[in-house]
Amino acid sequence: MHANRPNQPSPIESVIFEELHRTGACTFEELVRTLPDYSWSQVFLAVDRLSRDGLLQLKRQGRFDYLISIASKNLPACNTSLT
Repeated sequence: MHANRPNQPSPIESVIFEELHRTGACTFEELVRTLPDYSWSQVFLAVDRLSRDGLLQLKRQGRFDYLISIASKNLPACNTSLT
């Protein structure tokens, strides 16, 4: 996180992470629709902060939308051993 930001995520950042853990990657517009307690601007600012901090990944989907996912470094590691 940036030096001027607290280590604790804001309430909206926590909600965004919970939603992405629950549903997986989704477009920005889908995310906005699933968070009716927050305005489009609030979701945009939180996603912007999280992506700049490397916690979310954004991938362009078409001309005007982005696919949002949790950055792979922030996902729990999978145990792939065959023991």
